[in-house]
Amino acid sequence: MDLYLLKFPYRKVLLPLAKRMKFVDPDILGYLATAIALGTGFCYVFAPQKPELLLISVVLTLFRMTLNTIDGVIAIERGNLRLKGEIVNALPDRYSDIFVVMGIGLSALCNPFLGMLGLSSMFLVSYTGMLSKAIGANWQHQGPLGKVERLILIMIFSILAYCQLTGKIGNVGKFGYFEWLMILFVILGQITVVNRLKAQLKECAVLDWIKYRNIDKKVVVVYDSQTGNTKKVAESAAEALEVEAVSVNEVTRDELKSAELVIFAVPHLGKRIIPEKTKEIVENLKVKNYALLTTSGMPIVRNFSYKRCVDFFKKKLGQKAVKSINIKGYHAKAKTYKGHPDDKDLTSAYLFAAESYKRL
Repeated sequence: MDLYLLKFPYRKVLLPLAKRMKFVDPDILGYLATAIALGTGFCYVFAPQKPELLLISVVLTLFRMTLNTIDGVIAIERGNLRLKGEIVNALPDRYSDIFVVMGIGLSALCNPFLGMLGLSSMFLVSYTGMLSKAIGANWQHQGPLGKVERLILIMIFSILAYCQLTGKIGNVGKFGYFEWLMILFVILGQITVVNRLKAQLKECAVLDWIKYRNIDKKVVVVYDSQTGNTKKVAESAAEALEVEAVSVNEVTRDELKSAELVIFAVPHLGKRIIPEKTKEIVENLKVKNYALLTTSGMPIVRNFSYKRCVDFFKKKLGQKAVKSINIKGYHAKAKTYKGHPDDKDLTSAYLFAAESYKRL
């Protein structure tokens, strides 16, 4: 449900308009979006008396989303990406959220207690997303309940509430549609908080490793890559250990034997297990310690072939890996896991290398 990504194609659609509006200060559009959100909140308050206001609220929400998108496009076009812009972009948006959800919560269409819970959950989601900025990490946008998803849900439930008020449909269970919406906000919101916290903790681990790492043992990161996926994750692992990733075609057996830690980065290939060149390298090879970083792109099957890969290395090298990980990679034939390895995968590879080194 990661609809946040839709924002970027939408930016492309709005690009021609943004170029013609470069004379407009993007901050003004942000303030205008907040004013529209205030009006949207009033629509919900008075909707029980005038149901058509719910349809107007949908239109206003779409307009607000467009303004929130186009102000960023204009800022980029003007080369006006200032630190102040981050504040103007974030704070008015929080006010907008208050106006809309408070309007729903104060209306006769929603239990005020559920409205308060929904508003609180929404704030926790936003707060958790911005929290990592305080430690110098990236703003977190993990779902399933980001801003875009939240606004789309509000529009959908506004239409359902309109149909209910005009007698086209009835309630579902004991709650009204906006009450169900607040329940969804609470459930999906807490899942989102957990997902964002997980991502933040990963970034914290990366920053801590960069700050305190002390690489005083010889490490070799060797990869065998057929489509480029494995090379990417190998380079991320090598970056963590301040070394260069080296191809199996370039590494020597003496280099591997002398290293305190060898990280093998390989794709696993079903019945063939791993590429032939890597098989040749590990045949009768003795290493002090090794870690296994694998990539695969075939759903379900990848779990079984990963185990075979782990067992193969254990048998050939005569010892267990200090650590192993199985990372998704785009499968060119099956067209599965498109976009992988992505930033999350590369971060996982980075931390995998750091944890492997710590175990020496």
